[in-house]
Amino acid sequence: MIAGAGAMMRGLAALVVLVALLLVPAGAARAETVAEAYKKAIAQFQKGKYQAAVDELEKIAAIPTRHEDVYYNLGNAYFRLNKLGKAIYNYERSLQVAEREDARYNLETARALAQSRTEDVLKGAEREAFWVRAVTALRARPWALLFGVCWWLFFGLLLLARRRGGGALRAAIIAGAVLFGVASGLFGTLLAGRVYVDNRVQHAIVLPDSASVRELPNSSARKSFTVHAGLKVRTIAADSGWLRVRLANGLEGWLPKRQLGRL
Repeated sequence: MIAGAGAMMRGLAALVVLVALLLVPAGAARAETVAEAYKKAIAQFQKGKYQAAVDELEKIAAIPTRHEDVYYNLGNAYFRLNKLGKAIYNYERSLQVAEREDARYNLETARALAQSRTEDVLKGAEREAFWVRAVTALRARPWALLFGVCWWLFFGLLLLARRRGGGALRAAIIAGAVLFGVASGLFGTLLAGRVYVDNRVQHAIVLPDSASVRELPNSSARKSFTVHAGLKVRTIAADSGWLRVRLANGLEGWLPKRQLGRL
């Protein structure tokens, strides 16, 4: 069971303000239209008309605007329609904008359900490399904050140690400086890794229930393996409507762009 549908009511006011800012000078009138579409989507969802809710929310997402509630609600509606690939894709998009427990919970629920429906599981395809998991444990801002705090404490303790003539207190201060120096180096490395992933590593989500990965960017090319809905892959090349993808376990191949939701 995913997090409650009542959560769809959240974010309407913030969404209207955001859209008004994005659409200046079109502004108020267009934002009002978006607000009406959002309210309509909520009403349709609560009536169990999930496809109608999807249609309204997709219109809002196509403005374009990036808002966590739009993506989150799209994920919920697609989940109800049993379209797990698109549900997972939109939960991922919501989490890219803002980290939220309900979106994270729904993402894990949808991902577990998608995996349970897969007969042939590719070993290691679901789990990112350790360094990627480490640097993405936090967003760039928290890593930067931790790095900055440790950096200033490191230099502060070094200056304090210079003013101390000697003794046990000075030794303790130096030990503390070394500790914070090591910590600042670690957090700086994690920050650099997060920035690299955010700017250089392109991910996508498999949208259909299953998709055949080809050796070449051609529908008649030999099939290498099959991937399932919701699998996160890296995109490393493009060619005439196809994307070359790499799985976490190192397997590579080509998929049509239409079968992938790019993050």
